[in-house]
Amino acid sequence: MNLLETDSVVLADGAIGEYLFSLGFPGSYLACEAVIRSPEILGSIHREYACAGAKILTTDTFDANMLKLDMHGLADRCREINSRAAQLAAKNPGCMIAGAVGPLNSGRSFSLAQRDPDHLREAFIPQIEGLLEGGAELILLETQVDPRQARFTYDIVRSISGDIPIAVSFTFGQDILTPSGFSVNDTVEVFRDTDIVMLGANHGIGPLQFLDIHRRLKLISPFPILLEPNSGTGRYIDGRFVFPENPEHFSRCMLPCLGSETALIGGCCGTTPAFISLLAERMLNDKRVSVTSEWISEPSGEVQTVRAPDKPPGLAGQLTRKDALIIELLPPRGGDFSNFLAQAEALEQFAPVTVSIPDSPMGRVRVSPCLAGLYLREELGIEPLVHFALRDRSLTRVQSDLLGLAGTGVQGLFLISGDPPSLGDYPEATAVYDLTTEETLELIQHLINGQDLNNRSIGAGAGFFPGTAINLGSGNEQDKIKRRWDRGCRFFISQPVYSLETIEYSVKLMEEYPILPALMPLRNKITAEYLASEVPGISIPDHVLSKIQSLDDKDVLSYTVDLLSELMEHLRGISSGIYLAGSRKGTRRLAEVWR
Repeated sequence: MNLLETDSVVLADGAIGEYLFSLGFPGSYLACEAVIRSPEILGSIHREYACAGAKILTTDTFDANMLKLDMHGLADRCREINSRAAQLAAKNPGCMIAGAVGPLNSGRSFSLAQRDPDHLREAFIPQIEGLLEGGAELILLETQVDPRQARFTYDIVRSISGDIPIAVSFTFGQDILTPSGFSVNDTVEVFRDTDIVMLGANHGIGPLQFLDIHRRLKLISPFPILLEPNSGTGRYIDGRFVFPENPEHFSRCMLPCLGSETALIGGCCGTTPAFISLLAERMLNDKRVSVTSEWISEPSGEVQTVRAPDKPPGLAGQLTRKDALIIELLPPRGGDFSNFLAQAEALEQFAPVTVSIPDSPMGRVRVSPCLAGLYLREELGIEPLVHFALRDRSLTRVQSDLLGLAGTGVQGLFLISGDPPSLGDYPEATAVYDLTTEETLELIQHLINGQDLNNRSIGAGAGFFPGTAINLGSGNEQDKIKRRWDRGCRFFISQPVYSLETIEYSVKLMEEYPILPALMPLRNKITAEYLASEVPGISIPDHVLSKIQSLDDKDVLSYTVDLLSELMEHLRGISSGIYLAGSRKGTRRLAEVWR
């Protein structure tokens, strides 16, 4: 049944996945898993929407691509799930079936993998083939965030079928930009030379916003318009997002969008069959009211657009002179900073010195190194090197915390993945890892240039001096170092070094890049055995381990300080400095030798 050839606006259904979860489908599953786990519930949802008046039913396949299914061990059933989803929706006579295809990962257009053609084909071809096999009469590329990726997905569909109708809808944020930073105009221009049957928006902020999106599309788009907003902004309550119950408001905003330019209206998250039923009734009666359509974007609050150049941190000059000294100091486990301050004050005798502040090492909870570093600088004027663990930060929080550091003027940043929570105080805690180290370096370059990760302006740029960890002595480190250097990394700190062979092996690298070998005196025999046998990237020569095992524990620290002092002399003039960690007594003795 080709409803797209009619002159009137066609009514589509509302939320599928979100409605499914609201009915009790487990949130640990992908929504599309209901096709094989709870087909009776999914079938009843389609029937409810058909009975409410929807003439286009959307398959429960937004997340049914190979990539997402593979994460749930279901990649081998991708084609089957999509085919069965279309067949399930098609059990409602008189309705056209739209096969839903979502993006690989909402908003993350910065990830090169998301735009790699082979990666996209692998993810989407089985999904699209399954939808067509199951009888989908329209392919709907919905909730898209990056028009470049959406266009490539369109090309994939066309490579499989030359005549299946294709519609595309994007989601827009408060600023009427997609999460990847693209405007309504951008989405239209990318598809201007295609044969898509509709272009529009779904999801988003809510119905009021869609009045303005509709107005913009009418002005610039040659395509019939598609509009499927959320009922409003979701709130996270008791483990799931809850959306406003406002069918009257929803209908009041959708009715003014009826007209010759519009081909389809429906709903997204929060819009249940009750919304569609009321909208169907109001469309039949055509009772429209005037609703303001100019969306007021969230003000940026930015006045300054050009940032004065930051003075490079002292560490930059020390690295150039090859005499940098960085000493690690753990932040407090409680809220009392007095002992932390006293330990830092004792390090001033080694000035110029940078104090390195770890970020919950071994997954154990300590004071935020960002706040501890700022406190240290304000109280003592000592330059901090703040460790920045990606383990605990979502994509939003990474950017927020970096901007906060930039605003305070703290520039020294040491990016780390972070030890897994399973080692620490709360092994049940969730690790995030939204960004890799190299993606974070890319983000930092964006922030320095006054842009967020998706190239949207944030006003003034930020000043950072970032470093990352490496493993001296490893055969593949040179490629990693160059890759990170090209992405803006300005110095490298190695894993602890215990042998002259490691230093000699890495001389050329240390001459080419600012590298600080880490030196960590050992407290006792068990620590030596643990580092040598159970910590990746640390190599302690057999003769050193044998010597340590022959000593009493009380003599191990003194022996390793002497050993590392000899290595330090070999590093003078070769490395850009040294990084001292571990025993306070041992690091003080080594700092005295270095200075």
